[in-house]
Amino acid sequence: MGIFDETAGTAAVSRAWKVLKELGLISRARGEGGKSTITKLNEDGSGRPYTSPGEGTGDPYFQLPYEYWDKNWHNTLSLPGKAMLLIASSQRKLKFTLPQERMPEWYGVSADTAGKGIRELMKHGILVQVGDEWYDTLKTRSGRGSRPVYGLWPPFTPRALGEPTTEEEAATEVSSGVGPKE
Repeated sequence: MGIFDETAGTAAVSRAWKVLKELGLISRARGEGGKSTITKLNEDGSGRPYTSPGEGTGDPYFQLPYEYWDKNWHNTLSLPGKAMLLIASSQRKLKFTLPQERMPEWYGVSADTAGKGIRELMKHGILVQVGDEWYDTLKTRSGRGSRPVYGLWPPFTPRALGEPTTEEEAATEVSSGVGPKE
């Protein structure tokens, strides 16, 4: 914590524990010799005991690959790019849509911010458009609309799912007998 005075350091640590307890992130009890025993609690502040992600809880989680830090993406990407990378990573599918008009409702990110993030990820080759999806809508005269279908490119694809392929690549693979990438 950068505090080198033993008395001031002890007080600062004690204040930090107090704040964490007030936030419902830890419980604190007296242990042996009057020392505090700290128990971490669930990060949602509910006061429930902490469990590791996926540890029998059914709580979904995902991991950013090591390359995110190793290749300096944490410094290269802007905030919109990072936000959309996290949103795209949470999809857990090779192909998915990112309807910008739904971002405020679903994720609390403005449609403009989502668009900036998507364009940035595409510019860097992290996110690729792999096709289009048609859907029914009352917003068009024809009653049909389309939106892009995206995929994350390695190393950001969900583990064990392979690489996304564009519809043209998939058609070429099938016609050449190569088959889809797995």
